[in-house]
Amino acid sequence: MKLSLFAFLFISVSSTAQYALKIKREDNRFLFFQTGLKNDTIIKNKTDLFLIKLPDSLKNNIQIFLKNAQFITTDKDSIYRLRPVPGMKYSHSKPDTVFNTLLEGNCEPSKMIHIEFINTLTQKVFLKNNFIVR
Repeated sequence: MKLSLFAFLFISVSSTAQYALKIKREDNRFLFFQTGLKNDTIIKNKTDLFLIKLPDSLKNNIQIFLKNAQFITTDKDSIYRLRPVPGMKYSHSKPDTVFNTLLEGNCEPSKMIHIEFINTLTQKVFLKNNFIVR
Protein backbone atom coordinates (compact mmCIF):
# COMPACT_ATOMS: atom_id res chain seq x y z
CA MET A 1 0.00 0.00 0.00
CA LYS A 2 2.82 2.36 0.86
CA LEU A 3 4.50 1.67 -2.45
CA SER A 4 1.37 2.36 -4.50
CA LEU A 5 0.71 5.62 -2.58
CA PHE A 6 4.34 6.69 -3.16
CA ALA A 7 4.07 5.82 -6.88
CA PHE A 8 0.80 7.79 -7.15
CA LEU A 9 2.32 10.87 -5.49
CA PHE A 10 5.49 10.61 -7.59
CA ILE A 11 3.49 10.37 -10.83
CA SER A 12 1.17 13.21 -9.77
CA VAL A 13 4.01 15.58 -8.86
CA SER A 14 6.18 14.73 -11.86
CA SER A 15 3.31 15.08 -14.34
CA THR A 16 2.36 18.63 -13.33
CA ALA A 17 3.65 21.06 -15.91
CA GLN A 18 5.97 23.85 -14.99
CA TYR A 19 5.10 27.30 -16.32
CA ALA A 20 7.53 30.08 -16.96
CA LEU A 21 6.33 33.55 -16.21
CA LYS A 22 7.61 36.17 -18.62
CA ILE A 23 7.47 39.82 -17.71
CA LYS A 24 7.73 42.30 -20.54
CA ARG A 25 9.83 45.29 -19.64
CA GLU A 26 8.33 48.57 -20.79
CA ASP A 27 10.24 50.38 -23.48
CA ASN A 28 10.65 53.88 -22.02
CA ARG A 29 12.43 55.34 -25.02
CA PHE A 30 11.03 58.52 -26.49
CA LEU A 31 11.76 58.64 -30.22
CA PHE A 32 11.36 61.56 -32.63
CA PHE A 33 13.24 61.68 -35.91
CA GLN A 34 12.81 62.02 -39.67
CA THR A 35 12.56 58.81 -41.62
CA GLY A 36 14.60 58.47 -44.76
CA LEU A 37 16.71 61.49 -45.68
CA LYS A 38 17.40 63.68 -42.64
CA ASN A 39 17.26 67.37 -43.44
CA ASP A 40 16.25 70.65 -41.80
CA THR A 41 14.26 71.52 -44.94
CA ILE A 42 10.80 70.00 -45.33
CA ILE A 43 10.10 68.89 -48.90
CA LYS A 44 6.71 67.32 -49.62
CA ASN A 45 6.91 63.52 -50.07
CA LYS A 46 10.70 63.53 -49.53
CA THR A 47 11.63 64.77 -46.05
CA ASP A 48 8.22 65.20 -44.42
CA LEU A 49 7.84 61.84 -42.62
CA PHE A 50 8.65 61.53 -38.93
CA LEU A 51 8.65 58.70 -36.43
CA ILE A 52 7.11 59.67 -33.10
CA LYS A 53 7.15 56.94 -30.44
CA LEU A 54 5.97 57.76 -26.96
CA PRO A 55 6.33 55.26 -24.10
CA ASP A 56 3.12 54.34 -22.28
CA SER A 57 4.44 55.91 -19.09
CA LEU A 58 4.73 59.31 -20.79
CA LYS A 59 1.79 59.31 -23.23
CA ASN A 60 -0.48 61.25 -20.87
CA ASN A 61 2.23 63.78 -20.04
CA ILE A 62 3.53 64.81 -23.48
CA GLN A 63 2.01 67.33 -25.84
CA ILE A 64 3.43 68.45 -29.18
CA PHE A 65 3.02 72.10 -30.21
CA LEU A 66 3.60 73.21 -33.80
CA LYS A 67 3.64 76.62 -35.46
CA ASN A 68 3.00 76.82 -39.22
CA ALA A 69 2.45 73.05 -39.52
CA GLN A 70 0.60 70.01 -38.25
CA PHE A 71 1.23 66.27 -38.09
CA ILE A 72 -1.03 64.04 -40.17
CA THR A 73 -1.39 60.32 -39.44
CA THR A 74 -0.28 57.83 -42.08
CA ASP A 75 -1.14 54.18 -42.60
CA LYS A 76 2.06 53.17 -40.80
CA ASP A 77 2.18 52.94 -37.02
CA SER A 78 4.04 55.81 -35.31
CA ILE A 79 4.86 57.51 -38.67
CA TYR A 80 3.42 61.01 -39.19
CA ARG A 81 3.59 63.43 -42.10
CA LEU A 82 4.55 67.01 -41.28
CA ARG A 83 2.22 69.19 -43.33
CA PRO A 84 3.01 72.92 -43.60
CA VAL A 85 0.05 75.14 -42.66
CA PRO A 86 1.32 78.76 -42.68
CA GLY A 87 -0.21 80.98 -40.02
CA MET A 88 -1.74 78.23 -37.88
CA LYS A 89 -0.76 76.62 -34.55
CA TYR A 90 -1.65 73.03 -33.67
CA SER A 91 -1.12 70.74 -30.72
CA HIS A 92 -1.03 66.95 -30.73
CA SER A 93 -1.29 64.34 -28.02
CA LYS A 94 -1.63 60.59 -27.97
CA PRO A 95 -2.93 59.51 -24.56
CA ASP A 96 -4.01 56.12 -25.95
CA THR A 97 -4.25 54.68 -29.46
CA VAL A 98 -5.87 57.84 -30.89
CA PHE A 99 -3.71 60.70 -32.17
CA ASN A 100 -5.51 63.89 -31.05
CA THR A 101 -5.10 67.14 -33.00
CA LEU A 102 -6.27 70.50 -31.68
CA LEU A 103 -6.27 73.87 -33.41
CA GLU A 104 -4.49 76.22 -30.99
CA GLY A 105 -4.97 79.44 -32.97
CA ASN A 106 -3.01 81.49 -35.39
CA CYS A 107 0.56 82.72 -35.61
CA GLU A 108 2.68 84.81 -37.94
CA PRO A 109 2.70 83.02 -41.34
CA SER A 110 6.20 81.86 -42.11
CA LYS A 111 8.24 79.29 -44.02
CA MET A 112 9.73 78.31 -40.65
CA ILE A 113 8.10 75.41 -38.75
CA HIS A 114 8.64 75.38 -35.00
CA ILE A 115 8.08 72.13 -33.03
CA GLU A 116 8.06 71.81 -29.22
CA PHE A 117 7.53 68.73 -27.07
CA ILE A 118 6.23 69.76 -23.66
CA ASN A 119 5.87 67.78 -20.45
CA THR A 120 2.36 68.74 -19.33
CA LEU A 121 3.11 67.95 -15.67
CA THR A 122 5.98 70.41 -15.41
CA GLN A 123 5.00 72.68 -18.36
CA LYS A 124 8.63 72.55 -19.51
CA VAL A 125 9.89 72.10 -23.05
CA PHE A 126 12.16 69.07 -23.27
CA LEU A 127 12.66 69.00 -27.05
CA LYS A 128 12.32 71.65 -29.73
CA ASN A 129 13.37 72.01 -33.33
CA ASN A 130 12.89 74.27 -36.34
CA PHE A 131 12.46 73.28 -39.97
CA ILE A 132 12.32 75.31 -43.16
CA VAL A 133 9.60 74.67 -45.74
CA ARG A 134 10.62 74.53 -49.37
